[in-house]
Amino acid sequence: MSKIISILPFVFIFIGVFMVVYIMYITIFEKRRRKMKDSLSPYEFESTQQNANNKRFRFMEYLYSGDYVKVIKDFKDYYGFTHQAGEKFYFACVYFLPYEDGYTLYISKDKINIKAIYLQDRPETQREICYNLKKYFEIIEQGRFKR
Repeated sequence: MSKIISILPFVFIFIGVFMVVYIMYITIFEKRRRKMKDSLSPYEFESTQQNANNKRFRFMEYLYSGDYVKVIKDFKDYYGFTHQAGEKFYFACVYFLPYEDGYTLYISKDKINIKAIYLQDRPETQREICYNLKKYFEIIEQGRFKR
């Protein structure tokens, strides 16, 4: 019992040092991320910075960050907005929200401003689009990811 009591202060010191280093790292990282976000356009930030666990730079292994894309078949997104054949945009990234099976695709027409396309991976909504991207989107020019 006395051995445990004599080791206990060292355990607390280790935990304390670890927490101080962790807090310093998070603080520095957050400052750097904020500075990066302020210096980049919304499109550049979303297409290059991993700022969330549910963020991906590819969608269904077809669309990749930076791809210049053309809509080839009309479709309605989750909120009923129609995306017509001929519409062109740059794909930045996608966020997945598991609770709603929802995908938020961040796109840009000018590589500066960001807009969103909302899709839901459920049979009664946009599952057809999510799993048949080649029917709806044509990649005009590949982005930064090589396939």
